[in-house]
Amino acid sequence: MARLFDLHAHPSLKMHYIPWLTPTLRAFVYSGAHFNPLSFRTRYANIKDSPYKVVVNAHYTIEHAFLEDFHWALRGLSWAAGASWYGWVRTANPWKTLDRMMKTLERALDITNRRVRKGKEPRVRLCRSFAEVKALDDDEIGFVHAIEGPHSLGKPKKGQSREDFWQQTQGRLRELKDRGVCMITLGHFFDNPFCPQIDSIEIVPRLRDGKIVSVRDDSFFEMKRAEWQWGDPDHYSEEFVRELFTLGIIPDLSHVQEHARWAIYDIAEEMDRPVVNSHVGLKRFFDHEYNLSDEELLRLRKLGGVAGLILSRRWLVNPADRYYSGDDGIPDLIENMLHIREVTGDVEVIGIGTDFDGMTHPFADCFKPNQLGRIAHAMKKHFSEDEIDQVLYRNAERVFEKGWT
Repeated sequence: MARLFDLHAHPSLKMHYIPWLTPTLRAFVYSGAHFNPLSFRTRYANIKDSPYKVVVNAHYTIEHAFLEDFHWALRGLSWAAGASWYGWVRTANPWKTLDRMMKTLERALDITNRRVRKGKEPRVRLCRSFAEVKALDDDEIGFVHAIEGPHSLGKPKKGQSREDFWQQTQGRLRELKDRGVCMITLGHFFDNPFCPQIDSIEIVPRLRDGKIVSVRDDSFFEMKRAEWQWGDPDHYSEEFVRELFTLGIIPDLSHVQEHARWAIYDIAEEMDRPVVNSHVGLKRFFDHEYNLSDEELLRLRKLGGVAGLILSRRWLVNPADRYYSGDDGIPDLIENMLHIREVTGDVEVIGIGTDFDGMTHPFADCFKPNQLGRIAHAMKKHFSEDEIDQVLYRNAERVFEKGWT
């Protein structure tokens, strides 16, 4: 059976923020094919018979600005559904929230382990180093801590000096390294002090006046593109990335503006470190700044990095083409893989970042972990067994062995 190193998933997001989910992977809740922000796809029932070997859990602390920019009707519904909960989320300290989310995952794995550790059933284990990933038994699934968005580290307080904030940031990064954090996504939905993010609002097709047009799907909330550039003296871009490389934490360039990605590639080459784009698509099929160009694929190949293809057609396929097709995504995923191989000459750059339990619209033909074997099966028509193992596991393993030190 194929094994999978998932570069980006969000089990802790659901376990932390959904009030009725207890901190265990055994929670019973919807995980079907339709988009549902309350679904839980990485629960144990869905991973125990999946190809999962390693799951990179991207802890995402919801930005205050994200909640403030909810559509008025959605804000009203949130207050009505749970005023105390919504008020808590809107005011929670992001650094303390990150700590609680990490503890939630650790507790969930412990509880789940105690309940399913019998016979030859798979077990789940937290891995705090690459050595612990390599030490996983055949029937074990490893989870590793990662962070989506450095806003979790906090921002300068009023009157706080640049030097004092940077020393605080360095201390927090060392603490995260000691706790086993393997990777940090450098941008997300709103401004942070470290890296300029793209506008991550998804683009969707609409029929207007008999024509298919592409529009922003901002019906419920807005997201903000950073107005500053990499290297801005009021931010901490280059020193932050260099600190990550020095500590042995892998920078994830998903959600990062394209000019900043190129600057980071230069630093990665100088310091001989790999980088990751954990859950993205390709500009060849959807020309959006979030996605990677052929030139970037070649640079990633040179750096020994990896691009995790996301399991969402909203990033893998041009909006107009999506309008006239269904919601199955595995054929599109394979097409993206084939293009990368054609451009780079091999499959060394290709990985998978499902974004399961994130705010994405999943494939209709692969919407939970126990269906991931369908991807490996579909790949057999175009790829050798060795290439399939590279794409699903060994490429990510190679990057984490060198970058998570």
